[in-house]
Amino acid sequence: MSSFSEDEVEHFKENGFVVKHDVVDRELLEPAVEKFWDEMELDRDDPASWSGGGRKGNLPCSQDPVVRATLLDTPLQDMCEELVGKDTLQINNYTFAKPVYPTGKTPDEWEPPEHGHLDGHGLVDGSVQPFTIAVTVNMAEVKPKGGGFTVWPGTHKRVHEYFRNHSILNGLKSLQDEQGNWDGLPEAVENPGPPGTVTFWHNKMMHSAGNNCRPDIRMACVSRFSRKNLIDTQFEMYEDMWEDWAI
Repeated sequence: MSSFSEDEVEHFKENGFVVKHDVVDRELLEPAVEKFWDEMELDRDDPASWSGGGRKGNLPCSQDPVVRATLLDTPLQDMCEELVGKDTLQINNYTFAKPVYPTGKTPDEWEPPEHGHLDGHGLVDGSVQPFTIAVTVNMAEVKPKGGGFTVWPGTHKRVHEYFRNHSILNGLKSLQDEQGNWDGLPEAVENPGPPGTVTFWHNKMMHSAGNNCRPDIRMACVSRFSRKNLIDTQFEMYEDMWEDWAI
């Protein structure tokens, strides 16, 4: 039985992402959350100190077996292969443990991010690190306006079309005008949800962490999968972007 309904598959194709709840068991999430607390360099008993946050970037516990278990001991890869193709994927990166700290603003002051970014295209050293599909897992509850994983629906199609005739170093140009201003971006969509909520998203999707106007720390892990033969196919941009997918 498929993990995704026909409507969910169509939503993924049209919008570049789909959200599923209760994918990762809380028994796996709870010890991973403890690892977040071990490394965020904050006083867990003093919520007033959380605004502005502690340790930035991907936490070192990204490599911890307890955190990796939220990927390895779950159906996430199998679910991704339902979309891409059975036995086609390998882990591109393990669980990037990503906290988003409170900004100190209230939900009434919340605004979505102005824009996002693309992963793997146009890195600082001029290289690319492409992948195929990614997952963002809510490790603890993420409330609306609380820093949830944010996407710009449909941008994956614009980026793919741009790459058919341009370098894959900077797909963001497909979303900008000649002056470098953002050109007709769709409305950003934040993906809150209870622990174990997973956003499955296409590799060419513009995305970002949301702005956290809640008092809690947003805790999420991001993992990416790539085709086993991606090194040979990374420059293939088919007219039908789903030609080599299972959907």
